[in-house]
Amino acid sequence: MWKINNRSQPDAVLSQKILVCALAIAGYALTNYFLRIHLPGVSNVDLRPQIVLIFVVGYLYGPCYGFLAGFAGNFCTDLLFGYGLRYLPSWTIGNGLIGALIGFFPYRKAASLERIGQMVSLIIMLIFVNTAALAYASGMVSLLDKQLPSAINFRYFYVPALLSNIIGTLVLFPAILLGLQRFKLNYPIKLSLAVYYLTVLMLVLSWIVLNPTYRYIPALFNPSSLSMEQGNALVDAFSYWAFLLVILLVLSFVVSGWMSKAIITPLKRLEDAVLTVLKGDSSSAQKLDGLARRSDEVGILSYTVQLLSEEFWETQKLSRRELEKTLKFIDERDTGTDVLVVALASLFGKDNPGAPEAKSILDASSELTNVTAIALVVSACGLQELAATYSDAKIDKSFQGMDVNVTQAALTRDHRQALALSIDVHLLFKGRLKVMDLHAPLNRDMAFHLLERVHAFRLSRKKYAGYVTEPGIVGKLLDQWEKSAGIGNENVIKRMNLAVANGTIIGYHIKRLENLANFDVDLKISYSHNDIKHIKQLVGLLIGENMQAKLQMEPKCSSFLLMDGWEMKEAMHLETLPDGRKAAHMTEFDLVMEFTLPEDRDRFRQIIEQYAKREDKEGGRILFESFYHPLYKSDVPLEGFNRIADIILRNKTHIVQTFVKEEGAAAKLEWFKREMPDMDITVTPVWVNDDFFRYLNEVQNR
Repeated sequence: MWKINNRSQPDAVLSQKILVCALAIAGYALTNYFLRIHLPGVSNVDLRPQIVLIFVVGYLYGPCYGFLAGFAGNFCTDLLFGYGLRYLPSWTIGNGLIGALIGFFPYRKAASLERIGQMVSLIIMLIFVNTAALAYASGMVSLLDKQLPSAINFRYFYVPALLSNIIGTLVLFPAILLGLQRFKLNYPIKLSLAVYYLTVLMLVLSWIVLNPTYRYIPALFNPSSLSMEQGNALVDAFSYWAFLLVILLVLSFVVSGWMSKAIITPLKRLEDAVLTVLKGDSSSAQKLDGLARRSDEVGILSYTVQLLSEEFWETQKLSRRELEKTLKFIDERDTGTDVLVVALASLFGKDNPGAPEAKSILDASSELTNVTAIALVVSACGLQELAATYSDAKIDKSFQGMDVNVTQAALTRDHRQALALSIDVHLLFKGRLKVMDLHAPLNRDMAFHLLERVHAFRLSRKKYAGYVTEPGIVGKLLDQWEKSAGIGNENVIKRMNLAVANGTIIGYHIKRLENLANFDVDLKISYSHNDIKHIKQLVGLLIGENMQAKLQMEPKCSSFLLMDGWEMKEAMHLETLPDGRKAAHMTEFDLVMEFTLPEDRDRFRQIIEQYAKREDKEGGRILFESFYHPLYKSDVPLEGFNRIADIILRNKTHIVQTFVKEEGAAAKLEWFKREMPDMDITVTPVWVNDDFFRYLNEVQNR
């Protein structure tokens, strides 16, 4: 079966070439016959913009098919006009030479032309092909027809035919290549094509306005309506105009090339420097020194990229040093595959040698490619089941902004899922895909890059229970909740309760440092509650809303002032303060979420408002034990959230947080520094939902 399929593919390509060649021959001959544009006067020349069909066949399929299309196209035309074999040695073979010669264009087999130099070469090649082929044809006419003076042949046959062919190909051929996507539309190519066709348009308009012979143009379809003098004048005007157009079109590339070079060259240097960053070259920042000293916009951009590169590499150096301390057994002679497999076995195999993850490491092939190495890393981190949940739509979203040829070329679905997941959970820097051959052998630099990400993942994975869609995630959250004994610190709680009683704050919560999630603050939201059934339903809601996130349970002891009319909970331990107010003490938790996508993070507020907030009226489709005044917060500004101050107190084992209004934060901070000097105290802004913000204002304003 493989041999049959392998042989059928060249057969299909051959059939396609023959079909396109036949269509070009038929199209050329029929347009010559039915759409004849004949130059008047003594000239016996037709304007043939359809000659571009012969160029297309030769350019796409090479000299043999090009010659066949040109030769057969002109031969069929002569048969239609009744010329027989009269022009076979001259114009018919000349047409064949056009298709053959363009097939020798050096960049013909390139997937696309991407440089102005290549386009200039193409224009020169088009002019040369027309000149050489028509010189042969015209020379053969002079040899075979002794009665035709050479001067008349040159002026009214060769020159008009040559210029008409050149104009037709110069105007139409680049447009056809553009339609066939044989140009890479970068800035220089776009600029060149724009200037090129603007030149054509301006010259045509100027000829119509300035040259009186333009009124004879309709006579091209009826040459007998013009006198010999008028016809010759039109031919001469056409020749001069066409010659000028050819010169200006070539000059347009020179001008656009100079313009684009002045703009593109520094940007290209900047691009090369950025690509070296993506490839893992630590000297990339120094390559921007010259550009960073420029005083224009490129200089500002280069300086910014240089600073980011330096910061990036400083972080990378620290990460690499930490990793090398763990992997002292790595030798400089080890290949990328050796480095990755041995290191993964050391990092994960010793934790649980019998686990499937450890087995997948030991079963790794003798030589890994980049894509199989990424799949191995996903498996070693125990994420293969999560990767299997990735749909095509989710994979495409992960690959957004990437070259399709890079992310889909010869990749199995399993590999595409592993690649998408590795991007989402930061096991692979997405920018690397811009410069990576996924099927190339794994090198040492890429192996260390993956190991650095794996090492960071391994250190942080104990700081979260799992992903929303991970099987058994609710059980893992419940396990964290049940093991939350001994959260508080009696000495700290006693002093914090004093702050509540004397009106310094309206509440606080205390957590153990070891329970804190190590999440990306830009994607993190913390949601406070005290009922595990509510959290079970919330996780189900996130799954139903197709919102992916890491989850971590942070148990806490909370104390807060009660508002009149609030529902009493069995878990609350109430205390009546000296001024008659009531304070509630209870064990709660924060469900901390790091969303995979910023859109899901931003949508969280909407689903809580819709499904997890109790209103005054009865009924409504809401989650079990939803609060009237839920609390959820972000460490970065988000739409619909309100900025307040978070006073944070730390010691070696615990962290205490109390939320206050920013305008009174300074005085409260001084109180804590005076009364709790043994704590490390800081204040930072946080952003909370509307309901908690109103509660904070109402209680503090009393």
